[in-house]
Amino acid sequence: MKALWQQIPSTEITKLYCNTNFDAIVLDLEHGVFNNETIFSLIQFINSNNKFSFVRVTEPSKSQIRFLLDSNVSGIIFSTLEIEQTTKIKEWCLYPPFGKRGQGLVSENNWGNDKLQVNKVKLVAQIENKESISQLSNIVETDLFDYYVLGPYDLTADLGCVADWENKKYLELIEKFNKQIPVEKRGVHIVSNVESEYKNKFKNYGFVALGMDSILIKSGIKNLESL
Repeated sequence: MKALWQQIPSTEITKLYCNTNFDAIVLDLEHGVFNNETIFSLIQFINSNNKFSFVRVTEPSKSQIRFLLDSNVSGIIFSTLEIEQTTKIKEWCLYPPFGKRGQGLVSENNWGNDKLQVNKVKLVAQIENKESISQLSNIVETDLFDYYVLGPYDLTADLGCVADWENKKYLELIEKFNKQIPVEKRGVHIVSNVESEYKNKFKNYGFVALGMDSILIKSGIKNLESL
């Protein structure tokens, strides 16, 4: 699955993204400035264009997760996931007997017209620091997540070697990640040097997010400035 990353709460950016051959759009609540009404509307717009709608959240919150699930989001990405959070995520995201999510007549089930109590949301663990890597085997054992998304910049920052992709400690952590996660469940967000990084390292990953709306706009402006 290939996705585009959106930080700016603009329906026009979402519309441009939907007019591509990408499979999904990620709305980033961690570094974006979305409100609930905008998020709800963009999820409906993405879904109606036959794309997968993913939302990245900063930390698990029952009220936020409930809102996103009711909005019929396709998937939720949990930033810097820790093993202690997985029990609550399972309770809040899955219907009984697997979890404790309550039933409502909401957008997810077409306001009661569709089959109720169906677990269909994709859950994504974002692995962004050495602690998450050390906990990875326990996270995998929960059998809760569809994808495990690397956060390379944050991972190198946590090691004190920001964007040093040849750093020995960083490469060791990536090796541990690759040994525990099958390639079809691996994910990554490539912010810059997208073409080279994607083709050389991550093309076979199950979930790959390429670029970012703010970076794409900045690079377009720089190209104009060079004229």
